[in-house]
Amino acid sequence: MQTNLTKIREQTIKLFDTAPLIPVKAIENMGAVCHPFAKSIFFYHHEQKKWLDISTPNSYTFYRRFILNRINSLSLPFIYDLILDDYKLTWFQLCKDYMSPEDFAYYLKHSWLDEEDPNQDPQVSREEVIHYFRQADKQFLMTPEDLAHYQKLPDTLTIYRGVSPHRAKFGLSWTADQTIATWFKKRYESGSQGQLLTAVISKKHVLAYINERNERELIVDVFKIQPQIHPFVQP
Repeated sequence: MQTNLTKIREQTIKLFDTAPLIPVKAIENMGAVCHPFAKSIFFYHHEQKKWLDISTPNSYTFYRRFILNRINSLSLPFIYDLILDDYKLTWFQLCKDYMSPEDFAYYLKHSWLDEEDPNQDPQVSREEVIHYFRQADKQFLMTPEDLAHYQKLPDTLTIYRGVSPHRAKFGLSWTADQTIATWFKKRYESGSQGQLLTAVISKKHVLAYINERNERELIVDVFKIQPQIHPFVQP
């Protein structure tokens, strides 16, 4: 199957049109919004050399036309770059059925990596993400170095997960490196304590190994290993 760019453009436009401009309550007086393409209600109009408020109907119409023109003229990598990080997995979910196996694996991995907290994405569940990782061709999903590491994993391995305060306990992101997991546990500790979890699991529950950010991340089917998960106790 080849990537169908026409369909991906249609789905990307659908994402634009179905997502309202929602003010960010904590800083709503500053014009911040949540939207797949915009962080702010303010958009600079280069031809008129002025800022537009896209929360108003006329300016929104102009902004929509501007974004749709870009979607319809850009190649897939640049379309992907238009999507703000919090919506990467949502975009992937909409477009995945129109991607080649290579693009499917590439944009799944990068959507997962680019979102700040993909384990708690409100639009794409962890169960769905697990399904996508199982579906992805591992030859395209991992770099040659990461694939070689994945293939050499032992049949049984000890893994760790550092859970920062207010993050999903049973996420898909684990590592065999206790030091890295400890860093993630402590990353947002301020008053509230994180958790360091561990489990001894079968390799068959590891869906991928990704080290492109030097985090030695193991994508794990957490729903298959929950009985083995427990807090790590320093010996």
